[in-house]
Amino acid sequence: MRIAPLFTLFLVLAFAAPAPSLAATQPQAAPAAAPVAAPAKPASAIIPGSPLAALTAAASSPADLDANTPAPFGTTSFGFSLASTLGSDAARTFGDFLAALRKSTQLKPVWDWLRGFPQAPVRRAHLVSIMEGLAVTILPALAVEAALRFFLARLRSGLISRSVPAPAAIPAEGEEEQGLADAEAGGSEKLPGRRVSLRAWGRRGLFALLYFGVRLLPLLGFALTVAALLAYGLAGERPAHLAVAGIANAYLLARFAGEVLAVIVAPGAPSLRLVTMPGRRAALLMRQAMVLLTTVFIGYAIVSIAQLLGLGQTGAMALIRIIALAVHIEIAIAIWHSRQLVGRWIAGPPEAANGFAVFRRRLGRVWHYPALFYVLALWFAWAGGVQNALGVLLRAVLVCVAALVLGRIAWTGSSTLLERAFPDAPDSAHPALLARARAYNPLIRVLIRLGIGVVVIVLVLQGWGVNAVGWLFTNPISVSLINAGVSIVITIAVALVLWECANLLLAGRIERFAATGRMGQASRLRTLTPMLRATIGVSISLVAGLICLSKIGVNAAPLLAGAGVLGIAIGFGSQKLVQDVITGLFLLLEDAMQVGDVVSLAGMTGTVERLSIRTIRLRGGDGSNNIIPFSAVTTITNMTRDFGYAQISIDVGYQENLNRVFALLKDIARTMRAEPAWAAMIRDDFQLFGLDQFSARGLVITGQIRTGPGQHWAVRREFYARIYQRFAEEGISIPTGQQSFTIDPAVLQSLVTASLPPPTNPR
Repeated sequence: MRIAPLFTLFLVLAFAAPAPSLAATQPQAAPAAAPVAAPAKPASAIIPGSPLAALTAAASSPADLDANTPAPFGTTSFGFSLASTLGSDAARTFGDFLAALRKSTQLKPVWDWLRGFPQAPVRRAHLVSIMEGLAVTILPALAVEAALRFFLARLRSGLISRSVPAPAAIPAEGEEEQGLADAEAGGSEKLPGRRVSLRAWGRRGLFALLYFGVRLLPLLGFALTVAALLAYGLAGERPAHLAVAGIANAYLLARFAGEVLAVIVAPGAPSLRLVTMPGRRAALLMRQAMVLLTTVFIGYAIVSIAQLLGLGQTGAMALIRIIALAVHIEIAIAIWHSRQLVGRWIAGPPEAANGFAVFRRRLGRVWHYPALFYVLALWFAWAGGVQNALGVLLRAVLVCVAALVLGRIAWTGSSTLLERAFPDAPDSAHPALLARARAYNPLIRVLIRLGIGVVVIVLVLQGWGVNAVGWLFTNPISVSLINAGVSIVITIAVALVLWECANLLLAGRIERFAATGRMGQASRLRTLTPMLRATIGVSISLVAGLICLSKIGVNAAPLLAGAGVLGIAIGFGSQKLVQDVITGLFLLLEDAMQVGDVVSLAGMTGTVERLSIRTIRLRGGDGSNNIIPFSAVTTITNMTRDFGYAQISIDVGYQENLNRVFALLKDIARTMRAEPAWAAMIRDDFQLFGLDQFSARGLVITGQIRTGPGQHWAVRREFYARIYQRFAEEGISIPTGQQSFTIDPAVLQSLVTASLPPPTNPR
């Protein structure tokens, strides 16, 4: 799977690379006696001036151009001029940035400095004096600081105990840990209630200020000790003096920043804490801050001592960048560890439900990603030599955030407008129209969101300094692509409008026929609707496809010629299919059958369920689904067209009175027609044909009843049921095919006697 991208890249480079000139490699030939006529050029399938022509360099042949005429942009390679131009610019910019980054972080000067250190006795002497100066000044000052901190511990404890207790504002240690655990687990942390009065806050601030002063006294002792030892001349040499002074100042600055933070968060003194947070979180924040301050202090000490020992500016800047990278990584780790805590603070109360609360909750879930990107990208930009890296990255982040916010607003607004434009309202005046319009909602959403995404990307690039708008509207390729894209979208939109208008016209025509009582025409149009829809859809799609192809530069004339030849070939190879289509077309135009008719064709009888352009779907009486091609239909018997006849055939016994039977049959027919349920089906009186034939079972009487189309079966079944019931009441026999035999008793007795053996005479 990894070979495919490499192969694709190879093809791109192969096509993008210009071909070597043959004229430059072949020897000069002797002049010909007469020019030879050039062979005729085949017609190009690409329209000159189109986007496809600009991308494939097919707008003009290189042989037709003057040798001194420069080639237009986008016509010197096959299809990849835009990608190669943008790619080369991006690669050149990225390569320059990486080169600057590598140059700024090269440790070769540091390595050369270290390798030359053993051959430099002066540097070694300075190193010894610096170490001695640090030992005789910094170490005693640290001992003085530790002693002062030890002696002032009781005073600090007294200030903590005498400060404002504020039990309502300071949760218990167990509550703090439980709230922190809930926040880390994804729940909302329970913040303590703020019920401390202003006077209590003032007193707390006073005690915090006193506590801060007491914590600064050991630092003051450290500073005075270092100053006194330096004044005494213990670090007399200049390198040692500068190193001690620089390290002492860095230590004091780092410790002062730590003490300020310690007073604000007060990890060990909740009653003096100036910000509301649990003690565990305060300790975590203090620990992370001290790690950062320690890293900065150690890095400064290393760089300052190295510069005093002869390290050049290039090597010092490389060390500073490495130390800054460590600081940025520590900040990124701290952001990752506190992502849930800060995210819950940004999200706010979970019960809020307004739009700003939703935005806060979403920002709380993803805030650490842009923060990590900004922290790490800031170092890369600064190390790569970007001027004003902080402002540049801040602008880039703000532009991204603003573009994303605007894109989200447009996204939500477009969804709302679509819902209002095409509401789901079944009780509206045109529910079918709204239903068909809502079917295009997903496509419209995709197009709108694609446009919003493109606009957001352009805004981001524009905000980062890339003139994307100018390039889009001035570059020949982009202008051609935009024009072609707009034309294609308009073509597809017009095609869809025409398609929907045709569907609405057909549906409206059927509804009007049904509303005015012209059910036959409505049924006929409903039968022809699938064929008409298919024909209209294929025609609109074909025209729209040809227009779209012409817009992107494909010449449709060769395609149409090829399609014609292909159509002739297919016609010869599919004569049966053509016969099916033509036969079906004439049968539908002659209105031989409609959907719902009961017909008998091709040796089958059933109900027509669907008529396509080629086949008939026939549902048999047993439920079977029969698909019959039109070419197999030679005769159609439609049993549900115009009207029907219920054929009546009754057998009665030879002993019955025919006039009485005739009167009963007519009376049954009159009774049925008098009932409303059967009056709608029976159109004429019962036509009695009379005695039709003599059969072996009895007399056969026939007749018929004219009914509506497809209703003769129901009328005949009901008529037979009433005949059976009425004949039973009147005592009229209906022959059943049974035979009875009558034998004379005397004959039977003689037969029995003849079958007995003759009597015997006893002796």
